[in-house]
Amino acid sequence: MNRRTVIVTALGAVAAELVASIWYPVPVYIACSATGLIMFVAAVIVAWPRRRQPWAAFLVDERDRSFRTPVHADNLLLGLACLQFAALGLAVSRVTWAGLAVGLLFGSLVAGLWRALWRGAGLTLRPGGIEAGKTAGALVIPWEALGPEQPTRGDNWWQLKLHYARPELVTSTGWTLARDEAVFEDGDPDFVAKAIATYAAEPDRRHAIGTRAELERLQAGEPGQRRRRIREYVEPAPTGTTVRRVIVGLVLLALCSAAAYVADRRGWPDWVSFPFGWFGGRQLYLAGAGWRAARRARRAARSRPREGRF
Repeated sequence: MNRRTVIVTALGAVAAELVASIWYPVPVYIACSATGLIMFVAAVIVAWPRRRQPWAAFLVDERDRSFRTPVHADNLLLGLACLQFAALGLAVSRVTWAGLAVGLLFGSLVAGLWRALWRGAGLTLRPGGIEAGKTAGALVIPWEALGPEQPTRGDNWWQLKLHYARPELVTSTGWTLARDEAVFEDGDPDFVAKAIATYAAEPDRRHAIGTRAELERLQAGEPGQRRRRIREYVEPAPTGTTVRRVIVGLVLLALCSAAAYVADRRGWPDWVSFPFGWFGGRQLYLAGAGWRAARRARRAARSRPREGRF
């Protein structure tokens, strides 16, 4: 069963759940909650081993003459979980307006994942350039648009920051917020960055993209097809950024507590406070990780010998 069949089936199931909730609300609440949680846990289980040890390789499509980063089911499962939670919120909206807010929230998450649901998110390298598929859109990047610098790691291991010499050559479809950022579901970030930098700097090798011999040439000198554990990389953050993240995180956690308190007093479902807690905790994590990265960078700078000293 392909992705499109799964999505169409899921949309039909959600429509049936919403109709059934008119006569059988409680069974529909239980079914949506259980299905959403199962899909979310399955997405985590599918993604966890791969993100600890991503492959230092591409999929070779000799017919299309391309290298592709693998796509997997975790984004699809996550989107289906959001779809079930959206259906739950809309069903609960018959009882309280908070359900409508939750339904719209998870519905917006599904809309943001729409392209990744249908096609997955990842990179496709061709002789003419790169197609960078994202969750809600895609970038088409000719090799001539890239600068000589190698792509650098983003805030997460599955993100790469691209450096453009001619950004006007880059085109986009759908909704792409960060035009200098590429994402992928699987692949060693260092290997992917090395491959992009190689073809940006060596035009003579681009015609060989999409062949197994060229993939073996890229992998030459690699310590192994599978890396050790890839740790999440966070760029060193200046003090102002760290303070901002801490403030935003604390405010979101305060909103989480307030929403949980109001939900308990008025009989709303307690999970309306979950998004505030998740985003608040994420901001505090980035604040701590960015501060530690900046401290390590300062230590490394102090340990390097200064020029002119013996």
